[in-house]
Amino acid sequence: MILFPIFLSGCSFMDIDKRAFVTAIGIDESDSMEKKYKVTLKISLSKGDPATTGADFTLISTDADSISEALKSMKSMTDKELFYGQTKTILIGEKVAEKDIRPLLDYFVRRADIQRTAYLGVAVPTSLQVLEFKPDVEQVAGSYLYSLFEETSADSPYVHALPLFDAFRRETEEGMNIAMPIIEVQGEKIQVDTIALFSKTGMASKLNPKETEIYKLLTAGMKNGSTLIHTKDGAYTISISKGKTKTKMKEEKNNIISTVFHIKLDATVEEKMDDQLKLTFDQVKKIQDETEKTIKTEVYSLLETIQKTNLDPMGLGLKFNSNNFHHKDLNQFYANLKYEVKVDCRIREAGIVE
Repeated sequence: MILFPIFLSGCSFMDIDKRAFVTAIGIDESDSMEKKYKVTLKISLSKGDPATTGADFTLISTDADSISEALKSMKSMTDKELFYGQTKTILIGEKVAEKDIRPLLDYFVRRADIQRTAYLGVAVPTSLQVLEFKPDVEQVAGSYLYSLFEETSADSPYVHALPLFDAFRRETEEGMNIAMPIIEVQGEKIQVDTIALFSKTGMASKLNPKETEIYKLLTAGMKNGSTLIHTKDGAYTISISKGKTKTKMKEEKNNIISTVFHIKLDATVEEKMDDQLKLTFDQVKKIQDETEKTIKTEVYSLLETIQKTNLDPMGLGLKFNSNNFHHKDLNQFYANLKYEVKVDCRIREAGIVE
């Protein structure tokens, strides 16, 4: 017992005031022709008071040929030890995203001190400009970006969250592709309402806000969505309080893969665009039917757009091969897909009904 403590390893401890907490990392294309990346760290200077808003932060940047080289170089730019345990967001500049991002994902996944649950996003035009954004309501530097993707904080019908572990899986796995949210600087605010689709070699195309909303309905489901409906009786804004989709796939003749999307919606009539004060049950039924037709048309349009890119952000190829003994060649898989969309909409509230 006396000799046993000799073989025990000790532990190191560093005071919290000697640590610099990195809350976000940005990767841009270097302005220097001799370097590859411009890496930016957002370091929180929060005083720890939860009642205080407008948290302070500092940004440090450096150019290097690799991420590891940049992070090591930035150790000499601060008097504290850089701590990455609180890194919640990793931003990739638009120009970097247009190239192969697999080396970046591989590096961050390999680092044990960076959480694999950190959210990824394409920064437009650069990650530096996004990281410079300072909202007045932010309590901890970097928490605003994190809250945009966290379901318990934000519930936008456009925001699609992509954790690091999921991005790496989609990049390395055959039969699925990355769909990454775009964070765009617009004057004195930032907007997150579009998605970038990636091939295995970089960003290939972008979805507009409406397509992004429908994509989220088909994948993660929708809350607080909306759509504009026109009937013979007038125009209405329909609020979708809840939407979810079930997908079924089966092989038919001539190697055709039938994919059925069954969508269920709970909606309300949020706004009437005319002077009509009351709605009859027949009018509510017409609104319900028109909502189903509109959503079905928008879904078909999105599916055709994605199919033309030959990308599979919904992972349909992997889903089919995982459920069937005879695997399909994924190079020919998407051209043989046939879609069928079923929409069931239920109007739960329509204001005053006669």
